Amino acid sequence: MTMQTLAPPPPSLAQLVRELPKPMEPQAAPRVWQMVLEMLPGPCRALNAGAGRGGMSWLLDRAGYEVNSVDIHPDHFIAEGLSCEPADLNRPLEFADDSFDLVVAVEVLEHLENPCQFVREAVRVLRPGGQLIATSPNVASLPSRLLFLRQGLFPYFREESFRGCYHVTPIFPWVIERCCSTTNAAVREVRYSRPGWPMKNDVPRHWVRPVRRFFWKFLPNNHWFGEITAYRIVKDPSRAPVTAVAQHDK
Repeated sequence: MTMQTLAPPPPSLAQLVRELPKPMEPQAAPRVWQMVLEMLPGPCRALNAGAGRGGMSWLLDRAGYEVNSVDIHPDHFIAEGLSCEPADLNRPLEFADDSFDLVVAVEVLEHLENPCQFVREAVRVLRPGGQLIATSPNVASLPSRLLFLRQGLFPYFREESFRGCYHVTPIFPWVIERCCSTTNAAVREVRYSRPGWPMKNDVPRHWVRPVRRFFWKFLPNNHWFGEITAYRIVKDPSRAPVTAVAQHDK
């Protein structure tokens, strides 16, 4: 009887995060990448839109996904053995319809002047049943509402964020719902990263005083207190999109 040697299973995404090269570590708010990785389907053909330095592409590739990466600054991409193509995500994607099973857009929507255009394009390049996993600061949270009441601004959308990293478009949950209603897609799941909000200069709090951290852990991780929102959007060809209707004077 011949013994068959089985290949070792691929490493888990959680294990790979610990092995991620330091230059490619997340620049997003704490726990955002972990939240996204927990929402991913199994290995498939994926598009990492807004790939940045390539950390997420590196993780997906090592976990067995077939990854394509695009970014407006492909020269920033440093993931060894992978490539990144230039793309302005405000414009149509240069991929054919039904090209991918998964599109990942981590902390991308708030940088876009036309996030609905991107959602429609992401859905277009997805195969039926494919998923778009996208995140954005939770501007509907209670802290965001209170800051807007006091200053007319949202966390992550102060002047520092606009000039420093072009946070230009606050994304409300109802905006995502309406974006989906203009194409063949629907929001199937919404998650939130742990409570915590940026300092006055909009720098994410990767380090928090122990007393503050102690009290934060008692806050519910929901739309009222979560810092970053993650959406699972699924392409559903059976859904008829809402189309614009011309308005006429009566």
